[in-house]
Amino acid sequence: MEKFPSARALARTLAPNNPVTCLRPSAVRRAVHFFLNEFAGEVLYAVKTNPRPEILDAVYDAGVRNFDVASMAEIELIAGRYPDARLAFMNPVKNRDVIRRAYLEFGVRHFVLDCEEELRKIVEATDNAADLCLLVRLAVPNHHSELELSSKYGVHPDAAPDLLIAARRVASRLGVAFHVGSQCMQPTAYGTALHMVRDLIHKSGIILDIVDVGGGFPSVYPFMSPPPLAEYMREIAAAVDKLP
Repeated sequence: MEKFPSARALARTLAPNNPVTCLRPSAVRRAVHFFLNEFAGEVLYAVKTNPRPEILDAVYDAGVRNFDVASMAEIELIAGRYPDARLAFMNPVKNRDVIRRAYLEFGVRHFVLDCEEELRKIVEATDNAADLCLLVRLAVPNHHSELELSSKYGVHPDAAPDLLIAARRVASRLGVAFHVGSQCMQPTAYGTALHMVRDLIHKSGIILDIVDVGGGFPSVYPFMSPPPLAEYMREIAAAVDKLP
C-alpha cells in the first residue's frame, strides 16, 4: 500500500481518474485512545463501520478487545484475525443457524434482541444455554441524529418491561441496549435515553447487569460541528450514576 503525507499529496502525485480511499491509521489510534481513556465503561468497535483489515488492526493494536458484530461474515473475520477478541452479536434480526454457529463455533455469548420472537430464536438455537448474556434493545428518540434508527430497531417502551422480564428468566446476564441514531449532534440525547432506561428498570423491577449506550458519537463533517466528545462522556456518566 502506497503512503503519502496527505490526501492532497496523493492527488498531486497520482492524479487519479477514479475515487481513492485514504486510510489514516494514526487517526484511528487517536480516536481509540480517547474512548479508552475517557469512556467509563467497556469500548466495543462496530465492525460494520469499517471492516478494512488495516483499520481493524489499528483498532486492535490500540487496545480494543471487544467487537460489535452483525453477521456471520463479521464473526468469522474477527475470530480468525484476533482469537482473544470478545464478540457481541448486536444485530437484532438473526436466523437460527447463524445464532447456533455463533454460540457453538465461535463462543459468542452476547446477543441483542428487540422482540419475543428473537428471544425465542436465541434460546432454541442455543439449546436453552445457561450462560447467555442478553441485551434488550430499547427504542429511544433519535431527534438529534442525522440517521434515525429507532423506527427500524428497538422495542417500544410500553412493551419493554414484559420483554425484559421474559429475557431475565433465561439470561445468565441481562442488559439493555439503545442507539440514539447516527451522527448524534446533542449530548443530551444520551441523557434522555438513559432516563428511559431508568424508567424501564423501575417498571420491570429488574436490576441490569449491563447498559449498552450504543453508537451515534459524531464526527466532524463539512457544515457539521458537533460539541466536543468530552461533553457526551460527561452526559453519559452523569445519567449512568442515577441508575439503580
